[in-house]
Amino acid sequence: MEIPAIKAFYSHREGLVELDDDVLSIVRQIRELYGQRVRVAWEPTTEMFVFSEICEDGTERLIFVTQSLDGRALKRLLQADGHRSGYEDAYDRQEREQDEAFAAREEAERERLRDQGERLAHALKKDFIGPYPLQIAVPRGIDGANDTDGL
Repeated sequence: MEIPAIKAFYSHREGLVELDDDVLSIVRQIRELYGQRVRVAWEPTTEMFVFSEICEDGTERLIFVTQSLDGRALKRLLQADGHRSGYEDAYDRQEREQDEAFAAREEAERERLRDQGERLAHALKKDFIGPYPLQIAVPRGIDGANDTDGL
């Protein structure tokens, strides 16, 4: 049976249900933080409070179960919420660190070779071997004759 954030409500199994102020306060705080995404329910067979999440795909997933609904349960819910507490995936963090280290090594190598590369390019240009536009003679006509002859 889901516990709403109201003082008293009617349940077809339990009849009229009145919530203690502590329980009502916790349920209201959860509603303020999570809206309808997190449900707090009372399971009469086990006499436990069940916290579950309604996911984006519509499935309901168990968060945890507790015997008492008090400030400790709210604290536990907040600790379990990885997105709200700034949880960072260790694998993603390692990937980013590795990419940053690789980029730093690449830049250091590029910087180390920059001066030597410029000197090499200058020496090649000086000896007419370097990467400059080459001039190639292209005949204007099919037979190698000048196209302006026929005009």
